[in-house]
Amino acid sequence: MKRAVDRVISVIFTAYAAVVLIGAAPLESAVIVDSGSTNTLGYRIEVRSDGSASVSTGSSSPKPFTVPHATVQSFFADLAAARKGNAPTSACVKSASFGSTLRVTWQQWVSPDLTCPPKDASEAALVTDVQTLREEAGIKAAPLRQGPQTQPPD
Repeated sequence: MKRAVDRVISVIFTAYAAVVLIGAAPLESAVIVDSGSTNTLGYRIEVRSDGSASVSTGSSSPKPFTVPHATVQSFFADLAAARKGNAPTSACVKSASFGSTLRVTWQQWVSPDLTCPPKDASEAALVTDVQTLREEAGIKAAPLRQGPQTQPPD
């Protein structure tokens, strides 16, 4: 009798584990890279859909941090919108020695340079997300450029 109960429990546990594993959403990851410039260190922030993240500056080792769930959801939704919008990438004028580039890579898609003014609302939302994530990571920097139709957050 005990053997039959153990077998039933084993089958139930196995079925439950299979349902949980099949139903689990795959972990997504996006990487924000600022190239840095002559007078500023670049940085790399990796954000995962479960809210875990890491940041490294210059040649430092990655340091983990956690991103609030609402911020993560907004970031990945805005990435999807920006990728769908597929705004053409065009360069903006910047200093050869003091200029930097800032791009997000997600699912083999690379964003336009976010140091340039955004071309549409989806890029502007992505700029805001990157500013928020940079602050969450503890990186202090000058605000990114805002397009003429956007207002910087208060």
